[in-house]
Amino acid sequence: MSLIDTVTFDVWNTLLVHEFYDDRVKNARIGLIARAFEREGFSFSKEDILKAYDHSETCLSTLWRQERDACLEEHLALFLEGLGLEATGRNMSVIRLPYANAILDFKPSLVEGAQSTLLSLKKKGYKLGLISNTGRTPGETIRLILEGHGIMKYFDYAVFSNEAGYVKPNRKIFEIALGGLGSKAESAVHVGDSMLLDVYGAASAGMKAVHFNKYTERFDRYAAQYYKAGGRYAAPDLTIERLADVAPAIEALSKKGI
Repeated sequence: MSLIDTVTFDVWNTLLVHEFYDDRVKNARIGLIARAFEREGFSFSKEDILKAYDHSETCLSTLWRQERDACLEEHLALFLEGLGLEATGRNMSVIRLPYANAILDFKPSLVEGAQSTLLSLKKKGYKLGLISNTGRTPGETIRLILEGHGIMKYFDYAVFSNEAGYVKPNRKIFEIALGGLGSKAESAVHVGDSMLLDVYGAASAGMKAVHFNKYTERFDRYAAQYYKAGGRYAAPDLTIERLADVAPAIEALSKKGI
């Protein structure tokens, strides 16, 4: 039996939450990019920007369904391609911040219990990691949000899909995290809200999985357009409704020797 010494967390709907799984973030991103182009003397309409967004959406959706991801620069290049522009340093610099940071205006909040749970686990000596799919909000922006809430300091290693090149549930992103943490899969537990991305993904990498189900239904409706289970399923080792129950869940798993 391996003792649990490592806990990894999903980010969205596990540690951070926002209420905008509709077109509000999309429209904000398009508006910010349109204004950035206008300031630099380009004459694109919002309709042009929307077409470029849709072009990049088609390309990125195909990639995500293959459980791969693109770095931020590749995201920007796809967007510029949709406008018929070359991915020069100047063109990418115009849209980099409006593209990457659109979510900041929506002020994602901490899930209740996140701060105290991470502090408790850290004091108990667990290695802590992050494993997050990023969508259009890159790891560098998610780090800023987590730092702003004062919790980035608790993590020993963080893996974001746009930096790793893989999205959950691909086992490789979990293996990258375990490698960075210096941990063995059989000694690690992953905590997340998605049965496919987090529970199945962790199990496929040989990790234990705790399903945090407070926001699962809402996220699954959004995620279904990008990720397909295709019959893949793994049962969680434990299911919880509050982050405050993470530490007791891990202790229970250790005692059971699961």
